Amino acid sequence: MNEQKVPSKEQVIKFYEEQIEIARLRRDLSALLAETAKYDADRAESVAKQAHFTAPKPAGEQLPDGVVQHTVTQEDMDSNPELAEQGIKVGDVIGISAAPQVEELQVPTPEEEEDEVPVRKLKKE
Repeated sequence: MNEQKVPSKEQVIKFYEEQIEIARLRRDLSALLAETAKYDADRAESVAKQAHFTAPKPAGEQLPDGVVQHTVTQEDMDSNPELAEQGIKVGDVIGISAAPQVEELQVPTPEEEEDEVPVRKLKKE
């Protein structure tokens, strides 16, 4: 004679609200993990490219487009201590980018643009 108790409407609603909250948290976690994986992959690619470009090149080896040969000088070593950490010495020939480094332009988001106050020009009298 075991009767099963039927949950009330409020109990059912509370249960599903908890499940929805858990599902949202899992969704947010998945999005963060995917974004983190993308940044990790971009970082690994950048490190690999830097290692490829700064590694000493044997004579006659073809360099990729946009890369020029450069013989490392003492001035280069003084300005870039990371070269010594990578095992590069004065006189080594390395590949460097022929294009100048340009800082990325920061474009304001629509929310940031809304914060700006419109400027009115004053008339000269």
